[in-house]
Amino acid sequence: MEGGSIEQVVVERPDSKSLVGNLYKARIVNIETSLQAAFVDFGQSKLGFLKKNECPESRRNPSLPIEKLVHEGQAIWVQVTKDAFDEKGAQLTANITLPGMHLVYLPFGNYHAVSKKVDDEKRNRLKEWAKENTTDEEGIIFRTSSATLEDSHLIEELSTLQKQWTTLQAKFESNKPPVLVWEDRDIPQRLLRRFPDQAVEEVVVDDTKLVTSIQKQFPHLREKCRWSKQIEEELPVTIPQLTETIAQPLVKLDGGAEIRIDQTEAMVVVDVNTAKNTKRSDKGRSVVGTNIQAASEIAKQLKLRNLSGMIIIDFIGMRNDKDHQQVLEKLKKSLYDDPVRTEVYGFTKLGLVEMTRKREGRSLLSTLTERCDSCNGHGYVPSAHSYAYQLERELLSYSNYDQDVIVMEVRPDVAQAFRQKIDVNVLKSTLYKDLYFLNNRVSDVPYKIRFIGDEETLQKRDFYQQGSIDRL
Repeated sequence: MEGGSIEQVVVERPDSKSLVGNLYKARIVNIETSLQAAFVDFGQSKLGFLKKNECPESRRNPSLPIEKLVHEGQAIWVQVTKDAFDEKGAQLTANITLPGMHLVYLPFGNYHAVSKKVDDEKRNRLKEWAKENTTDEEGIIFRTSSATLEDSHLIEELSTLQKQWTTLQAKFESNKPPVLVWEDRDIPQRLLRRFPDQAVEEVVVDDTKLVTSIQKQFPHLREKCRWSKQIEEELPVTIPQLTETIAQPLVKLDGGAEIRIDQTEAMVVVDVNTAKNTKRSDKGRSVVGTNIQAASEIAKQLKLRNLSGMIIIDFIGMRNDKDHQQVLEKLKKSLYDDPVRTEVYGFTKLGLVEMTRKREGRSLLSTLTERCDSCNGHGYVPSAHSYAYQLERELLSYSNYDQDVIVMEVRPDVAQAFRQKIDVNVLKSTLYKDLYFLNNRVSDVPYKIRFIGDEETLQKRDFYQQGSIDRL
């Protein structure tokens, strides 16, 4: 959150965890010379895809074909760079990276890089330091925060990462492929690594064990990290409200203009529409102002919705190059702090802005929603799975209630999703309550809490006596 508004949301569910960053001992299944790529078994249902230029040796000898770099049956280190998507398998690299707080260690890197946000003088100093403290085969990527650290801190972190790599190599050697060698940490750790120390003002967590873990791994955040039992109450909007917002393609701007965001299989299309009541005399001036305002909001929405891949933006038509440049500069400035890599390529001859944003997981729209049957498949509504997890969160909010039983009236599709996705035994043991579903009920709402009380009172209710209730 920033300035009282939610800037970014990351959702990860037990059955759909991202594999990005995970390290595997994998096996080359076959080599496709026409694609200059290999298909790799790394233990998932779909084979991974390894391009030639993702092999370390290819950087040293670019002219070598992939069949000279790897062979069928070979055991190989791979790391997931993109999750499997639709019919495509995960994209892999053999250029391994181990992330630290201020450094990223490249055991096969053979190069050093520094964040673009670091000035030239510090950049040169860090590169010289890297040459002095690594072998020719190793490499380092310096995060922005590394520029302010003493050499002793850099040496300590590099040494920790090198020792970690030695441990992983031993695991690699002692296991047959395919096998998971190292799993990137959970969402909190992955997110906190993205931000410079000074950018984090507070970390609020609803799990005491996670608080301890964060404080141990990120000592500089010890005083900024706190536990909150009712964490959702501290958010400016509820999670259901946020889901509803993301399901809507239209975003209103101050002054009456709006942007429309449409996701297709090929790309994301953003259309900027002016306010309909703009006077003709003010039109030229308002167009640039509206586009600048839209550029800022578009950058925010890309982060919030986790939109990625190829993105086309249709701004309101402008008169001259100066206006176009103003809008581009605003868009780039608004994207500057986006932790996900973006590239803005500029206006095409048709007046459309082309840009890309690196894919990191699924978009929130595809994670939280599904196509709406009642609007001919053109709209989105929260999915049954989203409602199931929402119901779980609501039930957990009753953990302190001094009652024995909770009865829920649940739409059939949500009930099915709840049974599939939620570990009911763990939930009941956490709540110290018995849970019941009402049978054969069709409701306009996804779910409703119908009863909270004791077993004796429940048995006097009509729905209990009629046998239309199931104990979970």
